[in-house]
Amino acid sequence: MFRSIQGKLVVVYLLLIVVAMELASLYLLRELERSYIGKVQDDLHQSAQLLAGQLSNFVVNDRLDPEAVERYMERWPGEVLVLDANGVVIGATARVANRDELLGLKFSHDDVSPAFFGNTNRRIGREGTQRMAYEAVPITEAGNVIGVIYLKDSLEEAYARLQDLRDILLVATLVAMASTVVLGIALARTITGPIRELTRTAALIAGGNFDQQIPVRSSDEIGRLAEMFNRMSRQLKEMMSEIQEEKSQAEAILTHMADGLMALNGVGRIIRLNPAAQRMFQVRELEALGRRPEELAADSGLEEALEEAWQQSAPVTRQIRLKDRVLQAYITPLKSDGRHPGTVIVFHDITEWERLESLRREFVANVSHELKTPLTTIKSYVETLLDGAAEDPEVRDRFLRVVDGETERMARLVRDLLRLTQMDEGRLRWNIGPQDIGALVAETVGRLRLQVDRKRLSVQWEVDPATPPALCDYDKIQQVVTNLLANAIDFTPNGGQIRITVAPDGPKAVRVTIADTGIGIPAEDLPRVFERFYRVDKARSRSMGGTGLGLSIAKQIVELSGGTIAIASEVDRGTTVTFTLPAARTAEVRPS
Repeated sequence: MFRSIQGKLVVVYLLLIVVAMELASLYLLRELERSYIGKVQDDLHQSAQLLAGQLSNFVVNDRLDPEAVERYMERWPGEVLVLDANGVVIGATARVANRDELLGLKFSHDDVSPAFFGNTNRRIGREGTQRMAYEAVPITEAGNVIGVIYLKDSLEEAYARLQDLRDILLVATLVAMASTVVLGIALARTITGPIRELTRTAALIAGGNFDQQIPVRSSDEIGRLAEMFNRMSRQLKEMMSEIQEEKSQAEAILTHMADGLMALNGVGRIIRLNPAAQRMFQVRELEALGRRPEELAADSGLEEALEEAWQQSAPVTRQIRLKDRVLQAYITPLKSDGRHPGTVIVFHDITEWERLESLRREFVANVSHELKTPLTTIKSYVETLLDGAAEDPEVRDRFLRVVDGETERMARLVRDLLRLTQMDEGRLRWNIGPQDIGALVAETVGRLRLQVDRKRLSVQWEVDPATPPALCDYDKIQQVVTNLLANAIDFTPNGGQIRITVAPDGPKAVRVTIADTGIGIPAEDLPRVFERFYRVDKARSRSMGGTGLGLSIAKQIVELSGGTIAIASEVDRGTTVTFTLPAARTAEVRPS
């Protein structure tokens, strides 16, 4: 009720009546209280003056006669004490408590002290629970104070009358309030009826039902208000349709855009985070709302970039680094009437670009280094031959063999790079068919027999009779075995052992394992041995003529063939490389 206009009007009327009644009652009660208390005090004063006149008949030698005063005061009404000039009680009325005890005693009180100096003193106070009026009046003779009359009277009767009046005024106020409520409701309904109908229709419009029309029943202010509501309803319907269409388009763009978008309010708190940004920062929008951007990207440089953009009031572009990705941030502070209502940040994920750029730089550096060494050797030997060393047949032949070896090393590097490129681009041709992996291993060992015998190595291979043919390209897998076996030969000391086993790996695969007793690979290097140009011992690998691409080529061939490859190693204990290939009777051909 009190939230409606009708309720408010009734409350206003009611408050006006209550305030008026209370102010009138307060003024009336205060004046009556002053009047009642004044009357009691006046009565006390008159009684004191009368008693002083009577006691003047008992003056002997400028002093009050105690015996005469005592006899006279026994018949006096009220509560009165008579003191002589020394403050000794010489008379008391019968209503004074402890009358007999007080007679003859010196009476000291703040109320009577001024009276000894010729001043009348009045006071309102309490005795226990009763409110009392006190008055002390001097008794003078020839201008000298010869005694004091101290009177007191109860005010309870006066306050009782005041309380009766308060009750009457309270009843009058309640009656007035009830009358005001009834009259106020009746008056308010004449005003709020049309407004209530207008409010109901406006609520329907606010709920989205813009087809509502408010009936116009009068030409007064409410009627004109209804006309404006009808016009507003039509305009709102058109505007909301346009806004909804634009909102749907913007929402679709934000949801499906590849770049992340973060919107901040005027105090730098997140108010919007699109799905792409949620994936970049690995947080849901509800969890990010109200937080600062630097809380999602601590120590990334985003906080400093935001401060710079806000200080300059201009767009800023910065690269920020998260734990698992690199983002290009485009920060644009919004401006409105000289203030910053917010900031928009667009994040472009450049992680893959950074990775590719890093790989490109590393690739160029590795290829340049791999080509530089043989080219330098060739150039120095050719210059030596041109300077006259060619005249010595022995020196000439030795130098030419070195040049031939370095040339072959460069050619091998180029072939490996070309093969990796073809596999990366899917241009490598494959001749897929059932292949006998045991025969392939035996042929590969035979090709490398010279290197094996040179280092006096023991090479053993064992083929499980139950091993099915593998579905693969014979030449490609032979290159894999050649690369792995060559590594085992190169990194196994003289007199070491190499063991090759070929066996089924379940019903759908063939497993090939090459284990050696070589120098092994440190544990921290194992995760990177299949990377291109990665070498555990760079100096030793280059001295052996390796390109650093053998394991990378082997891994890519095996995976394109539908298999897997893994490596395990212990320093000074040896290395074991295992790869699998799909069996011919169940596998599907993956390379094309």
